[in-house]
Amino acid sequence: MIRLYDKPECPFCYRVRTALGFAGVDFERRPHDDPEAQREWRALTEAKTVPVMVDGDLVLTDSAVMLEYVHDRCGRLLPEDPVERARLRSLVQYADRPLGQGSKEVVFAKRGVPEADWDHERIAAGAERFVAALPLLDERLADHEYLVDDYSVADIATWPWISRFEWQTIDLNDYPNVKRWYLAIAGRPAVQRGYHVPKKLQEIPMP
Repeated sequence: MIRLYDKPECPFCYRVRTALGFAGVDFERRPHDDPEAQREWRALTEAKTVPVMVDGDLVLTDSAVMLEYVHDRCGRLLPEDPVERARLRSLVQYADRPLGQGSKEVVFAKRGVPEADWDHERIAAGAERFVAALPLLDERLADHEYLVDDYSVADIATWPWISRFEWQTIDLNDYPNVKRWYLAIAGRPAVQRGYHVPKKLQEIPMP
């Protein structure tokens, strides 16, 4: 059985949990706060990052590779057409760069820090980068139900970043196609089972 070392609030971990759940692949989550699991995890990754996936003697430490591996096991997460696959991979990179990096700037500026000590310039710059990425997605979703032809790795990888919009004080009503897509994805059982985000950034533990 696949073992997954992760943290509940990490978007990279969340996307892997969602993919495994959607694909119907059994897996064991190793509890992030268990000392034995911590020792196992540290022995598996020099970078000391999550998620880490172990399947037999295979050890994966990159969530994008994990998503494609899940597809290879179930055949349900990537399009067959090579052009659409390339488009999907580009969308995943897009999600992780302007969206993900903008979101992380806000999170890193707030977590574990009293509100009186927040770096508001850093927060504003992160939120600006996050918002700047939304028009392209809104345009893409104007004539697509999903980011590619069907529900796929692109949706699974992007949704966790959009789920943080409230932390950026962003009104998704300004991006109606993104909002429609966001709500549709949110209703999926695998998404709901794997979802975990603290209500306050200060509650996110430091690494």
